[in-house]
Amino acid sequence: MGVVRNQATFNTIISFAGLFLGALNILFLYRIYFTLEEFGLVNLLVSITLVFSQISALGTVNTIIRFFPFFETKDNIHHGFVNWVTLISLIGFALLTLFYILFRPAIESAFIENSPIYIEYYYVIIPLAGFTLLFNLFEAIARAIHRTVYSAFLKDVLLRLLTTAGILLVGFKMITFDDFVLFFVFINFLIALLVFLQLAFSGRLKFNLDFTSIPFPKVKEFFGYGLFSLLAFSAYYITLNIDRIMIGSLVSIDIVGIYSIFLFVATVIAFPTRAISRIIVPIIADAWKKNDTEKIHSLYKKTSLIQLILALWIFIGIWANEHNILTVLNKPEYYGYFNIFIFLGISFLIDATGSINSDILSTSVKFKFDTLFNILFLFTGVLLNFIFIPVYGGVGAAVATAVAMFVFNIGKWFYIKHQFGMQPFGIKHIYVVAIGVITVLVGINLPIIGNFIVDVLYRSILVTILFIGSIYLFKFSDDLNDYVSLLLVKAKLKR
Repeated sequence: MGVVRNQATFNTIISFAGLFLGALNILFLYRIYFTLEEFGLVNLLVSITLVFSQISALGTVNTIIRFFPFFETKDNIHHGFVNWVTLISLIGFALLTLFYILFRPAIESAFIENSPIYIEYYYVIIPLAGFTLLFNLFEAIARAIHRTVYSAFLKDVLLRLLTTAGILLVGFKMITFDDFVLFFVFINFLIALLVFLQLAFSGRLKFNLDFTSIPFPKVKEFFGYGLFSLLAFSAYYITLNIDRIMIGSLVSIDIVGIYSIFLFVATVIAFPTRAISRIIVPIIADAWKKNDTEKIHSLYKKTSLIQLILALWIFIGIWANEHNILTVLNKPEYYGYFNIFIFLGISFLIDATGSINSDILSTSVKFKFDTLFNILFLFTGVLLNFIFIPVYGGVGAAVATAVAMFVFNIGKWFYIKHQFGMQPFGIKHIYVVAIGVITVLVGINLPIIGNFIVDVLYRSILVTILFIGSIYLFKFSDDLNDYVSLLLVKAKLKR
């Protein structure tokens, strides 16, 4: 876990820097300078863009992680592997763009009643999705050569910092909302360009136009894998974004804005998990190449426990500060919707505890079953959203996401246990959850202090001491104990 821990630490720091900027944008600046309709539109555009870019990639992002170790060469040309995956991605983008243009009337009809403003910005999706696709492609290559920190900085920090600048320009009336949308497209182009330049100057990759170095049967092999990955990852990302898209279609774009606020707050729970995932996927792929199942099983167990601890800690801290978050939002339309966070938070807890189950499946010889589970995730999510959103609105979408996430993870857990003899859970997971429940009950019942800052600090510190302190005391996680002990030594509180 040494390499994982070191790089994950850097990625976690970057993620939390991005979290600060995201909180500044979403909880403050968007709310102050944009109408709820404009904020809802931005989030709807982003959701559609993520789905568009994932489908158009034709599975190449995961193909890079899966196959790069087999094509890597010392001359850094890698048998032209990067040429092929880039070409496949661009073909996929061209085909989906054609579909998006030809079927505009049908797509518009789904939004014209509840979110008519989306129709005005219909074609913005095409360049925005194109630049997002390129960034995802180049980021996957960077991950394959173990260069993860810079791309994480671009996505989590620079993109949000430039978004902050754009919002402020709107706030100071230097640009209009229309200009902001174009600016948002430009900064997505910029981060794609910057990660490309990192690869170009890394010394680990040489670009050329040779498409003959890889035998065509090999191209068919990783293209076939890519098609399965397309189904798997497109299904997964559609499910994660379908809630906002369906809210925009079935309820209103204003509720998209409210839902997005609490989704952002809940997403904080997933930050450590995502930081670990960026590092661990290439390691798992390499372990499968060497048939080192013992290493994979060890990573499976360790990451499940540490991700549960970190995710639960963040979840507790946010829930304990419910009234403070609503005070920050300071608008009556947000009151009564905090349950959106609770159910979305539970879904992220489930996913974090499931650990690297998707990564294990998607990089193994049984990768096709990962596709099946993601399709199950999609159908479950869409069906439950259709059931709950018309009745319960945004809260219904959150409930649907939590239930779909549970079905998704329990299915993969059972399959990996049956097929590979690996499973991450133990008695320590139960102890951690029990401590978490006790900490939540304490946190939400703490007396409110009149001073906002003091109240946030004392609640956060108390739940941290109770939760993390208990886990440290009972030594449930070696990785957590090592890290906390190191901090205590640096603070001269322990020898």
